[in-house]
Amino acid sequence: MIQKSSLSRRAVLGSLAAAGTLGAASCTGASTGGDAGGDGGIPEPSVGCEIPEMNLDDSELDLSDLSGEITFMTQGLKGTFDEFFTDLIADFESDHPGTSITWTDQGGTADFDTLMVTQAGNCSMADVINVPSSTVLALSQENLLLDYDVKSPGLGEPFVPAVWDSIAFGDQGHHTALPWYFGPLLVTYNKDVFERAGLDPETPPATMDEYFEMAHQIAAADNGDYALYGNTSWYLSDQWHGMGVQIMNEDRSEFTFAADENALRWMTEMASLYAEGAIPKDSVLGDLDQSQAYTEGTLAFGTPNASFLRTVRSANQSVYDATGVGRGMREEGINPIFSGQYIGVSVASPNAPLALAWAQHLTDPAQGLAWAQYGMDTETAVVFPATTEALDDPSLAEASGKDPMEQARSISAEEAKVSEAYLPAFYLTGQVQEALLNSVNKAIVGDVEPQEALDSAQESMNRLLQRSAS
Repeated sequence: MIQKSSLSRRAVLGSLAAAGTLGAASCTGASTGGDAGGDGGIPEPSVGCEIPEMNLDDSELDLSDLSGEITFMTQGLKGTFDEFFTDLIADFESDHPGTSITWTDQGGTADFDTLMVTQAGNCSMADVINVPSSTVLALSQENLLLDYDVKSPGLGEPFVPAVWDSIAFGDQGHHTALPWYFGPLLVTYNKDVFERAGLDPETPPATMDEYFEMAHQIAAADNGDYALYGNTSWYLSDQWHGMGVQIMNEDRSEFTFAADENALRWMTEMASLYAEGAIPKDSVLGDLDQSQAYTEGTLAFGTPNASFLRTVRSANQSVYDATGVGRGMREEGINPIFSGQYIGVSVASPNAPLALAWAQHLTDPAQGLAWAQYGMDTETAVVFPATTEALDDPSLAEASGKDPMEQARSISAEEAKVSEAYLPAFYLTGQVQEALLNSVNKAIVGDVEPQEALDSAQESMNRLLQRSAS
């Protein structure tokens, strides 16, 4: 699924893909769980099927003689990217005679993390899966994904170091997921609205302080324009990260943001802006997709994602022409967030060598670059790979003139090189997300005081976190 925002992108998908794959392997008995599996001390998960011994011991997988079948599940990509994946799979199978990859795809369930853990536990999950961060975390915590560090040492070398170093989700700090693609967050804004408020149309906000100052000035102009959209699902955790809010403690055993002065400042500013008329009254609980509101031409800030610009261009060319682009807002020393899609391999895959080879091929620099260029050429998405070599390709950063889409690609290509995963955001999903947003919304519209909203949200979220851990 093409990412759009930090909170909303946790929502999502699944697969009822069959796990019946070919490939001979010696197996353990049906797992009952335990501290360790094979000789390498890889934890053996509790699953309802036999796990090949090679998936759990300390040996590196041999990828020199691939054969058999696997199932590959993507997330919301069929129907839009069929040509790309059909050709990619055909080429791989041609290069490796005797192999077969069945592509499946499913989208849209609110309990996707639980669904995938359940499927992995009963061994109906696909051999290779494309999932978001929260799902990787859930599967890794149950030891349901292949340990890449043991089974393919050095696999992480092509990836952006900051990204790779920040996604060690597995036991003993090992890697269980390969970063695949993402869309770095940007600032998109209407230059005409800026000008009407007396702001410099060529200077987007670089920090949240500047963002708030501009929003107040737009409200003070009182000319019928609005500063920002009220539904914070798209950007709350990203803005908190940019301000340096400590959302959780270091071991991520509890949420701690209620005592953070920056979280209180954010909440207070949002409530003040709502009271000043900077936020459309019906937008706090409004449509998650703020594209329509922005394309009407009276909203200063658009969605923080380059793919959003395609919608603007098709809906209102004049607003698109007036749109400016800047890098994501953050304080000095804070890196942009890699909040993208990942590729994992089921630890119970009967054909782990082929599954690992396909996962590695799918995410290598050449395929990552081809995936990004396909999105650009077909204008279906603005996505970026997570490998350094691919991101250094000039085609991803080319920008001629001031076309918003080209500017967005250029900025995103540079942001991608210094991005890193932000683990607290992985926990902002499902009921935890709802608890936070419910309290935030009440504070924004003035029903409760900002600090009361933070305290209430934190209490509810920690209760849910403890329940999930028990």
